[in-house]
Amino acid sequence: MARDFDAKNIIVGAATFYVGPAGTEQSKINVGAVTDTAQDPSKVAVGSSASWYHLGYTQNGVTMNIEPTYGEVIVDQLLDVARLFKSSQRVTVATSLTETTLENLYVAIGSRTGTTGDLVLSGNASASAYVYAADGAPTAASSLTASNHVAVNNGTGASVSGVLDINGGSLGYTPIERSVCFVGPAPARAAVLEGRTKSERVYIGYRAVSMDAVGMAVQRDNATLFPVNFRMLPSETYSANDGNATYGKIVDRVYS
Repeated sequence: MARDFDAKNIIVGAATFYVGPAGTEQSKINVGAVTDTAQDPSKVAVGSSASWYHLGYTQNGVTMNIEPTYGEVIVDQLLDVARLFKSSQRVTVATSLTETTLENLYVAIGSRTGTTGDLVLSGNASASAYVYAADGAPTAASSLTASNHVAVNNGTGASVSGVLDINGGSLGYTPIERSVCFVGPAPARAAVLEGRTKSERVYIGYRAVSMDAVGMAVQRDNATLFPVNFRMLPSETYSANDGNATYGKIVDRVYS
């Protein structure tokens, strides 16, 4: 069907990145009102008591790559292939985290969750310590004391606000799975067609594993970044309309 060129279908702008527990899979991004945008973390249910956690500033955008691999059937009678068939597929989501907190590093390197998780945080030296989930509610843990982790000034314990163990894991270790969601601009035309004034595009991945190398450069003239590359896995619960497993969804949300 022919149509005119429409600049309203061009999208430009940054995305807001969230992570959540794999168990939420198809959980929605919950905003407080129909006029709110999910690109504003203050309008979204995030943090210790909600499904999604906001990862803060990013650099170089967020990129989703869908990489199919096709096999070829070659026959004697043709110079080119007679048939192509899909033999595998790989889906990834990549960004660079600019807020270099221990929570973000914990996500980037795919650290362990739960009551024995690798990240323990405390608001101050006397506060209760928690195993931080970054993808669910924090769990109370044993007391976080400076003397257990770092000593300065000839053995006097320093104040410690957080500790992240670089866990080597055990033989046969299974990577931690999380859900990912990033929200950015959508074509403005979508809002016009629905009689609304605003639009945004919500990308949700049900099973995400951070398994690539993470470099942490401390430099004089550049900000330290945590590059993170999530390998997406097909859902064991949700399927597309044809019955095949789905990696997630891309939804254009219109609001006003």
